[in-house]
Amino acid sequence: MSTVKKIVNILLSLVLAVLLTVLAYAVSLQFTLFNDSFMLDNMNTCNYITEKKDEITSSLTDLGYASGLEEDFFNGLLDEIMIHEDTEKYIQDYYSGEGSVIDKTAFKQAFNTALDDYIEQKGISADSVSSENREYLIKEAAKIYKQSLELPFFGTLAGRFQNVKKLLPFVIAICAVLSALICVIFVLSTKWKHRAVRHIYYATAATFLTTLVLPIVILLSKKIETFNIASRATYMLFVSCANNIIMCVLACSLFFLIVSVALFLVYKQLYKKAVS
Repeated sequence: MSTVKKIVNILLSLVLAVLLTVLAYAVSLQFTLFNDSFMLDNMNTCNYITEKKDEITSSLTDLGYASGLEEDFFNGLLDEIMIHEDTEKYIQDYYSGEGSVIDKTAFKQAFNTALDDYIEQKGISADSVSSENREYLIKEAAKIYKQSLELPFFGTLAGRFQNVKKLLPFVIAICAVLSALICVIFVLSTKWKHRAVRHIYYATAATFLTTLVLPIVILLSKKIETFNIASRATYMLFVSCANNIIMCVLACSLFFLIVSVALFLVYKQLYKKAVS
């Protein structure tokens, strides 16, 4: 094999490794971070709705103290089904590009009904409660509900998120096609098939390492656990999502390890046949 051809094959192996690495990370993100089902599944896994319900109740109770409402007013005010439905719609709208607005309609209705029941149970005259104060209380409560359910950076990153989400399938397709093309070039450019397999093996082995190093570094640094988020529910969701994204990348790394081992064994067999 000429020196020029060796250099070309090495460069092609390097390019193939880069393409496969980008492909692995792109596929991981496509099925995790840029998938609304992934986000909703993690919410269920980390008990997000229940935790968020407790946080909202605590914030509303503080508002109630300032407004003269007793603590028992908030018992049973929030429904996990309502929170789940509003959160699910919020996530689905965000991922579909329709916006990132929390629907407060159901909450306002529930809060208004609870106020009527509270006034009746306490024997308070309806005339003694001004419509302005009532409207202000409902408005402030809905504001707390909305802010509590909003995820950090969702609104700020909406435009960039959608751009990357639209671009990702094209990146995956291009990397897959180019990778396949380079493999075909390796096979057709030499009559010695063990050499073609060897260069593909080099690329997959390199991809195994590149998809292994970053997740391991992140896990060992424990940066995920030390991320500062005020809301416990949101923090647990962030940790759950981050860990699952890392596990997905590691699964890709394991896949390329298996492929590399298989290609190495094939290379050994073909090499023995070539020299015998």
